[in-house]
Amino acid sequence: MKQNLTRNEESVSAAIATVLLFGGVVSIIGLMLVSMLPIIEELEGSIERDDMASQMMILSQQTEILSEHGMPGDSTEIDLIPIDGTLSWDTIRGGMWYSSTWNSDTTFRMKGVMDFDDTIQIKHPESKTTSVCFDDLRLGPTKPFIYSIPDYIEEIMISPNQGIASPLGPVELKVYSDNQFVEKIDLNIGSTVKLSTTELQLYKIESSHELNVLASFGNGGSTIFMPDNPSQSDFTGRSWSIPMDQGSNTLHIMSKTSNKIELMIDAQPTTQLVTSGEDQRIGVSWTHTINLDSPQLVSVSTSAPSRLIMLSANDNLTGSLTLQSTSGAFIGSEFNTPELSGSLELFNPNDELATVTWKGGGISILSDSTVVIPWPPQGITGTPIIDSDKEIAAYWHNNDSSGPSNGINIIPAKDTGFSSGKSHRYATFSSNGLESMHAQLAGYETRFNYSSSNSVSHNLTFTDPFNSLQINQGSHNITVEEGHPIRVHRSTGDSGLVQLMHDGQQRCVGIDTTASGWITTELPWNSVSGRSESQIMEAWSDGTHPSSYSVNLIGNNGYTDYQIIASSWIFHISRLTYSFSSSITGLEVAYSNGAVVTNHPEFLPTVLKQPNDRSGPGPRFAATIPALNPTADSASGSGVMNLDIELAYRESLASDTAYEVRRGWYSPYGEEIANSAASGLDSSIDWTIYPGRLDLLSDYVGWVPDPSIGTSEAVWHTNGEPIQFSLQLSSLDVTMKEAVG
Repeated sequence: MKQNLTRNEESVSAAIATVLLFGGVVSIIGLMLVSMLPIIEELEGSIERDDMASQMMILSQQTEILSEHGMPGDSTEIDLIPIDGTLSWDTIRGGMWYSSTWNSDTTFRMKGVMDFDDTIQIKHPESKTTSVCFDDLRLGPTKPFIYSIPDYIEEIMISPNQGIASPLGPVELKVYSDNQFVEKIDLNIGSTVKLSTTELQLYKIESSHELNVLASFGNGGSTIFMPDNPSQSDFTGRSWSIPMDQGSNTLHIMSKTSNKIELMIDAQPTTQLVTSGEDQRIGVSWTHTINLDSPQLVSVSTSAPSRLIMLSANDNLTGSLTLQSTSGAFIGSEFNTPELSGSLELFNPNDELATVTWKGGGISILSDSTVVIPWPPQGITGTPIIDSDKEIAAYWHNNDSSGPSNGINIIPAKDTGFSSGKSHRYATFSSNGLESMHAQLAGYETRFNYSSSNSVSHNLTFTDPFNSLQINQGSHNITVEEGHPIRVHRSTGDSGLVQLMHDGQQRCVGIDTTASGWITTELPWNSVSGRSESQIMEAWSDGTHPSSYSVNLIGNNGYTDYQIIASSWIFHISRLTYSFSSSITGLEVAYSNGAVVTNHPEFLPTVLKQPNDRSGPGPRFAATIPALNPTADSASGSGVMNLDIELAYRESLASDTAYEVRRGWYSPYGEEIANSAASGLDSSIDWTIYPGRLDLLSDYVGWVPDPSIGTSEAVWHTNGEPIQFSLQLSSLDVTMKEAVG
């Protein structure tokens, strides 16, 4: 069968045209979608930024309330609900610092304080800078306080340090010997524990909270006991929590003015009022003997700034201590001396003659020499204040000047004025053949030389920090040849008592420089620059590098070279970061040290919420730092995350009259935080006319960005008036886990 097949050319062309048109339309739509995709992604990024920013604001508000008003054990729970991003902890890119000066017309600046290396830069152009002292704050649940016990110690009394708000639960103590775990002890707040150390070598204690540790050997002795919250300017205090052993113990409290003293033993209070006389060179004292049937915690409070001496032996033969000068240093030109029968040993470490005077008397001390005089002078009631025209060291002994002195003393460092340094000098008071010198490392590693009638060099390392030598009468020099500072004690006889510092406390480095520019000084810890995050966190935990630390600047105030001029507090605090993407990757919203920040859009640093602080009424400034530290079992993720935040403790870092307060920030947002904190400057006529001139700014009180270019510092400006400065730290332990249900 034949069929006639025909092709409709017009229909075929139309079909082909339709297909091509459809393909073109699809291509155009595809191109439009490609061009619109960044806009869509940016809109999604804006939604993510706004959503998480509001959640971070709630987190900030809850954290602020808990840190300022909560008590240890109080907690709060918050659920964070990401859209497409991830929540994680950034442990090494968050941090901040505060600084304050304690003398008028004084400034203190710092650089490189969070670089993970072993140097920092400081700037103090107004006077001579003698030294700087560093304290590891041991901030965070994974960074225990470490106490290394010297082998000559036979017994220790321990109690938790009492802060503004101490931990609710028991303090966990872990005892080690030769780096091997021995036992765990749970110590309740307000209680004490006594431990014998004679059977163990390289005895070490790790504690979840700062401790008061009294160490003794033989029959004990005497020591200066530090306050719970010492003044940053001179280390005086108004409250003490003393772990006291059974038997007879004596407390001696000294102050320059009238004092109301309250003593609490076994919930039984005792109150005593002591008044001062008309003579300004005679202070007041109060002496009280306590007899205990068992070890107890004894609490003392005073109305005036005071120092406290404790004697655990009352035989008038045992007890020796190093006096603090009125500046808080162990070397100085003015000392308030105890009204206790005994003798005073005065050592002149200078190359020139020193003249020491007191009411009704005086004495000259040759260079590099020691004099011993009966104390207190006849006919004086109260605590005599002695003055010297040269910087000297003073020791009190609980015996007369004719016999040997049983006890243990801190030998202050000549180059720093405090307990540690690189140059220590002293002359023995007397010797009965039982006098020893004990060196302890106050850093990571060092090599020191001891010289007297003979010369000996020795290495100290982080794992082997002690060395002891028996010595004879004469002059003694202990000098660091290479490395970090050391702490030196001398013991005489077979008994002694001393309050121990934790391993990261009062590490001092001499400077002895007057300079208008930046001074580079070493940080007496090991450098972890360039290490991985896990290695840095391990160094923080074992104490080879500080995660957070304080700095005391020691300088000349017109009267002495060993005055604490300024202080600062540096904190590595973990950031809670929400990471997300829009048209670009690497965007974030973060909570850091009370601030909420973001780099959306286009990596533009933006401060959504400033860290909280409070001012007034009058010239006052107060700040509480919410230190949010993740626990070891905290997780990261993109699901719904539950944050359980608990206040561990709150402590006072400073409460004193300050003359300049600064705040610095360590993060990509530092400069923006400094600038945005000073938004009120726009209304200042003085700043408009004289930009950058703090000395001419009289119509504004508040934060002012440091006039230097590109800094992340801000200055709290008060028109040159001194202010009451209060700084608190709230340690918050947070566990972040994926929410269930």
